[in-house]
Amino acid sequence: MIDLVEKQTIILKHREGISNRQIASYMKIDKNTVNKYVNEYDDAMAKLLATDPGASEDQLSPEILIKPKYDTSNRGRRKSTEEAIEVIRDCLEENAKRRQTGRSKQQMRKIEIYDYLKKQGYSISYSTVKRVIADIKKEIDEAFIKQEYQPGIQTEFDWGEVTLDIGGTGYMRYQMAVFSSAYGNHRFAHLYRTQDTAAFQESHVDYFAFCGGVFHTVVYDNMRVAVKTFVGPSEKEPTDALLELSIYYGFDFRFCNVRRGNEKSHVERSVDVVRHFAFAEPGNDCFESLEAANEHLMKKCMEKNASALSDGRIPDECFGEEKASLMPLPPKMPCFIKRVHLKVDKFSTVTANRVHYSVPDRYVGKRLDARIYTGFVEIYDGSEKVARHERHYGRGEYVIDIFHYLKTLKRKPGALSQSTALLQADTKIKNIYETYYTGNAKDFLPVLELMDELGVDAVEKALKRLAEIVINDYSADKIRLIHDHETQAVASPEKPYGNDRLSEKSRQTLSQYDILRELQTRRAG
Repeated sequence: MIDLVEKQTIILKHREGISNRQIASYMKIDKNTVNKYVNEYDDAMAKLLATDPGASEDQLSPEILIKPKYDTSNRGRRKSTEEAIEVIRDCLEENAKRRQTGRSKQQMRKIEIYDYLKKQGYSISYSTVKRVIADIKKEIDEAFIKQEYQPGIQTEFDWGEVTLDIGGTGYMRYQMAVFSSAYGNHRFAHLYRTQDTAAFQESHVDYFAFCGGVFHTVVYDNMRVAVKTFVGPSEKEPTDALLELSIYYGFDFRFCNVRRGNEKSHVERSVDVVRHFAFAEPGNDCFESLEAANEHLMKKCMEKNASALSDGRIPDECFGEEKASLMPLPPKMPCFIKRVHLKVDKFSTVTANRVHYSVPDRYVGKRLDARIYTGFVEIYDGSEKVARHERHYGRGEYVIDIFHYLKTLKRKPGALSQSTALLQADTKIKNIYETYYTGNAKDFLPVLELMDELGVDAVEKALKRLAEIVINDYSADKIRLIHDHETQAVASPEKPYGNDRLSEKSRQTLSQYDILRELQTRRAG
């Protein structure tokens, strides 16, 4: 049974026009296996490309991204040499910081670095540690080889960190995804709250949509959302998220060597250039919302792309050349982190990425699935969506929808006034409760159900109208009566008496009499 990496290799070679027999021979696997995955891919892509461009993500064919199942019970442990080298580099960087701060006598010597690695559980010899340290020190004197790139063939990706005040919450760190084409240094950037799988995939989807096509190769460093683990000194195992992108969009990828920023120098420079160009000026670090910050960032990227480079070329003009060489763009790939079999606790919430999200209280004790997007979270019972929330990032935070607790609140109305559900409710809902129903949760709950049915604005409008007619009698039945009466009046307007103020006052008085008469009739009945 093949794995997802081998599946990606099969599909990429198939897209290059190589025959199934040649692929089987190259990969040393059975031809029937190649036939199976090629046929699945062709069928899935045919269905995908036949869909309406505006189709929802749930309609996209999932076969393209299915991970082959294979037995890992006999798999041996991988060597951790590359991870140990990373630790050595971190130790040497810490030594450099100590030298700069007058603590040169507190640096870790080679033998101390070796002892530290042993304590961390790495199997590495002292001679290897000494050799690695010597190699790292030689990197400073390394000569670089100038590269020539063809239009549309390669783009580079990296993350950068920026500190912004968004929504008046104070300065916080945000993650900036940056792409830079190797041929023309054409840049694209977008901000996210965190560097997770959903953001990683979504940044690629948005970038390819922005480009109107797909680059043949994307270059990465050793970021955790792209590299699952180090297999050897120069080989890395990609994450499923990267493999899914590669298979879906048909691009190849490669990783630069550890700490070799020069191997993707365009994007290394672009992160710093975009960060300073977009956010360094006074006033350019505070925004009302993340959307506003991203609009500003895109505007700055477009300004940079329209400016000449040091060699006189203009990135926008270079990108015009590149577009002809890009691969065709399929419909957008859905991008979310999936969490399955989440148990609904006694508070009718599920925990996804350390945040509690409420679901309707009929699901207490059951298990549901969650899809975590960059901006929101959806919760499913099988294929049925049962809840949707704005995504939050605070560890242990509760995100509550008061309408999810109608059944429970009917049984326990006294729990309403101090409940998290009411505290987190829409401001209009809290105002309605405090204005008309404080201390009277029993009468408020049927009104809450009415809000769920008619909408908060409609109920608020009917309540204000009712308050003009009666005092201290704001039952759900009367609110519905007012709403239905007003709706009917709008749908079937009477012929006007005239446009003077006296006529308008007469119509309002008659309307109030009609409502009062109907209220009295219902009360008598």
